[in-house]
Amino acid sequence: MAPRRVAILFLSLALAGCSGGLLPAPPPPPKLYRLSPAAAAPTAGAPTQAQILVGSVDAPGALDTARIALSPSATRLEYFADAEWTDRAPVLIDNLLLDTLAHAGRFSRVAQRSLALRADYVVLGVLDHFEADYGAGTPPQVRVTLDLRLLRMPDGDIVAQRQFAATVPATENTVPAVVEAFDAASHRALHDVPAWVADSLPRSAKRP
Repeated sequence: MAPRRVAILFLSLALAGCSGGLLPAPPPPPKLYRLSPAAAAPTAGAPTQAQILVGSVDAPGALDTARIALSPSATRLEYFADAEWTDRAPVLIDNLLLDTLAHAGRFSRVAQRSLALRADYVVLGVLDHFEADYGAGTPPQVRVTLDLRLLRMPDGDIVAQRQFAATVPATENTVPAVVEAFDAASHRALHDVPAWVADSLPRSAKRP
């Protein structure tokens, strides 16, 4: 056998040995979590004729991620290891906002803005807080804070603006328990949004 072919053979065997036992095994995939859908519980109040579109929810770069955020102090933000959301945090809140408005039963139509449908009003938001706060101790308290604006279309004038927030303590210091607190805080923060939107509409948008 030629020396060059012998060298190639030995190199191939060496690489095979490395891949079989010397290289570290890839880490297991992270556990995935999501928010539960809104309950089908219409809010009290007269229905309106308005068609509502839910626009995008923005977030700071540290929260605009699928990683589950935690705050060990007022000036630090970190993430839980081996756990992620099924989508970026503002997308999860955007979908829950759409679901909450649709299940309220107070609007003639609710849809996502990306569908390019004609609408009377658009709801836009900024997710300011979506993290497990360890600043007060362990287990943490989950903070969800969302700033919403209601815009009249097609001119885009701001009809109303309000901050919605909720804080829910985790029952224990485990990722599943913290995720349950995220879920509860998200639903609690968005609970009053349908009534706020409906009450902010002019009388011309409401049925007699």
